[in-house]
Amino acid sequence: MTLGRRAVLQPFGFLAIEEVELPAPAAHQVAVEMFAAAITPADVALLARSDEPDWQPLVPGLEGVGIVAAIGNAVTQVKVGDQVIIAATSDSDAAKADRPVSTWTTNALVDDRHVAPFPRNIVTDRDSLGLVGGTALTATALAKRFVESNADEPVLVAGGGGLALAAIAALRAAGAANVIAVAPDHCHAAAAAAGASTCLAIGADLAAAGARRGLDCRDDRSPSRGALDPAVAWTDAGAPDKSTDRDRAIALLTDWISAGRFDPSVMIGKRYTIEQINEAVMEMESGRIAGAGLVVMEPLK
Repeated sequence: MTLGRRAVLQPFGFLAIEEVELPAPAAHQVAVEMFAAAITPADVALLARSDEPDWQPLVPGLEGVGIVAAIGNAVTQVKVGDQVIIAATSDSDAAKADRPVSTWTTNALVDDRHVAPFPRNIVTDRDSLGLVGGTALTATALAKRFVESNADEPVLVAGGGGLALAAIAALRAAGAANVIAVAPDHCHAAAAAAGASTCLAIGADLAAAGARRGLDCRDDRSPSRGALDPAVAWTDAGAPDKSTDRDRAIALLTDWISAGRFDPSVMIGKRYTIEQINEAVMEMESGRIAGAGLVVMEPLK
């Protein structure tokens, strides 16, 4: 048995930190000692459902990063000691109680189809890889497709959360010459740091920017969730592209990071310890934080 701590969402939206004993991994399970986990829009959406009469406590978290501590006897793609990224391979049940993965914990037990090895020592800030498994890989796939069609054409990115910042950084890494952020004012500095050439306010005249294509990276709680300029061909980036070859996306993202073209830390709006998880979720829900929230499993330095 492995002793760990986890954040458990109780009825009516309170997250309790509990100690838990994890069994040895079954055939296709991987035991992971977590470094960090993302706070995704789907995780925040759980709070709205936790006052339902039949709600059962659960551990949120759809993305994360850590080191493999043990594997089941049928696991072949990772080994003990590997650094791995974790993400749900399908988002169809992301906002439901039957979570495919649960990463808000110091020690996760995950089905092997939701983990993938990721090189060690590729970044100095290993916790930032907590947003790579889903957020950054989705942005990588979208950016590659956009830039392949026309790298010289300006691209709009709507939103100020982690996915929007990842999309801006990925578009620049893929070779986009002009990435324009359309975001609330308090997100402009983060968008510029991610690589945006220009930052426009919500409701700005987009025709003047000369862009005809855009990625809608807003989530349902975004204060900028109103209608976007219909003259722009918008692609909804809210859900991962299920046709994406994960291994190819990981290889491409690894190359970008190694070459200094993509910095995962630009996606992070604020870091929290696991003990600060209630504060973290409330702040993410408010929309006041640019970028994504990150839960770290060790005390903040």
